[in-house]
Amino acid sequence: MYNSDHKRNLDNFDMTLEECRAVFDTFDNLVIIDEKGILKYLSPDMYPMVEAYNKKPLPDSVVNRHISEIHPASKILNALNEQNPDELCFYFASDVTNIARIKAIQKDGKIVGAIDYDYFTDGPQLKSFIDKLSEYGEKGFINLEDTFQSMFEASKKKHAIKYVVTDIIGKSPAIRGLRMQIGKIAESSSTVLITGKTGCGKELVAHSIHNLSLRCRNDMVEVNCAAIPEALFESELFGYEDGAFTGAKRGGKKGMFERADKSTIFLDEVDQLPFNVQPKLLRVLQEKEVTPIGGSARPIDIRVIAATNKDLWRMVQEGKFREDLYYRLNVIEINIPPLCERKEDIPLLVNYQMQKLNKQMTKNIKKVAPEVLDIFMHYDWPGNVRELNNVLEYAANICMEDKISSDHLGSFIRRVIGNNIDYHFESDSPLEDIKMQAEKSAVKTALEITGNNRSKAAKLLKISRTALYDKIEKYDL
Repeated sequence: MYNSDHKRNLDNFDMTLEECRAVFDTFDNLVIIDEKGILKYLSPDMYPMVEAYNKKPLPDSVVNRHISEIHPASKILNALNEQNPDELCFYFASDVTNIARIKAIQKDGKIVGAIDYDYFTDGPQLKSFIDKLSEYGEKGFINLEDTFQSMFEASKKKHAIKYVVTDIIGKSPAIRGLRMQIGKIAESSSTVLITGKTGCGKELVAHSIHNLSLRCRNDMVEVNCAAIPEALFESELFGYEDGAFTGAKRGGKKGMFERADKSTIFLDEVDQLPFNVQPKLLRVLQEKEVTPIGGSARPIDIRVIAATNKDLWRMVQEGKFREDLYYRLNVIEINIPPLCERKEDIPLLVNYQMQKLNKQMTKNIKKVAPEVLDIFMHYDWPGNVRELNNVLEYAANICMEDKISSDHLGSFIRRVIGNNIDYHFESDSPLEDIKMQAEKSAVKTALEITGNNRSKAAKLLKISRTALYDKIEKYDL
């Protein structure tokens, strides 16, 4: 039976590659991937839409790249990961709503790829379809209650988008997984706890989640818990009624939770939330209502995203954070890996940041010297991506050429070379020993960074090659 059907299909197929491509190009927003998520086709009408969302042009060639790098908002990967994927899919992102069909491509009973295409060309066409359904419903041709109108309304509010998921730069498995996780949870209303060390990009992830959701039609409300004086926490977060206390603003004041109604509230450094305020936040999460000082409870529709660089569970064990609040916040946990665990992303991050700095500073720095990348790859980056960006910004400020070299890295070189010095004070001349230890460590690190290239190492240390040879011999390196 299979052979007969297969022969019939071949007998009824007579198209060239160009004709096939012309057919593909007639589909609205067509995406095709293989079983690994590698992009095989992206229709021409997708380019401006994806570029507008990504806030940057697509590369000249998008095929053979992972779909999460080119079009992170796509849900096409669902077809690869589920036994019976939902073929009808709604897209809500950046004030755009559309309906797509996603379907797995199968061969010999195995999934070998997936296809994703829109039923409508754009938002206005979708709205026209909904209006037509409503019209037919009013005339009695069909019985359809207009329960979805608010879903498809074009946003009346225009606002600047701070970050989107494509601003999360990297090709490492950890970053690919992070982008995919954001895409999966974006439309949910469940609370998210973002964890990671300082400078990893927790704010970037929070904005990416918000801007992939339908809530992006309203601005996300950001709260830095470390920046609010303890005495003002309750009034700032939950608001107050007229005359609630001495000095209260006439007419009262909306708290940040009420301002975030129908949107997202981002609680950065949530570990700094005072213990006495934590029960009120717990009630907001449990009951979906907020009680201003001196007022009564009011229902709110919000999504809470919290972030911390601390170990919240340890704080719970130490009695510094409520256990019940911890569980309410940690419904979905997103951990951002430190830069030292994904060093393969450094060249991409450097290139991305330099493009931004060139625009901001009206410069034309075309590249970063190989020895600089070597230095970056050997450093552990305790300040993570923020530290890398700061180093590049300093270098761009003082660079008057078209290439950043080690001469433009300033005090960063001293941090790199001196980060492995081990001090001992037990000898008769501890200061002289420390100097020798520091010098030996600096020479050894410079040789490691430059791949034992002595000319480059001497340049890095700003000494002559002869002096370097002497020190290599002195320290038996």
